[in-house]
Amino acid sequence: MLIKTLLKKQQLKLTVLTDQGQLQHELLLTRKRQVAQSARTFIGSTPGLIVSFSLGCLFQMRHNSTVKLLRSTFGLRWITKLIV
Repeated sequence: MLIKTLLKKQQLKLTVLTDQGQLQHELLLTRKRQVAQSARTFIGSTPGLIVSFSLGCLFQMRHNSTVKLLRSTFGLRWITKLIV
């Protein structure tokens, strides 16, 4: 009888944790879709196209000493500020 109650409690805990895991997984997938949608929206917008074009130009000139200097001076700092 004691074993049955302990097993029942463990099964109940397992059910609750499984449900929580499924909800967290669905929430994660929803957030992932939202981020993908906002990224697509941004890339299709005028500022997104300007950023994309500018980065493409900088990539073409990546061996230029001025671009190297600008990238080392501002690169990681402003990218991290944009992300955060």
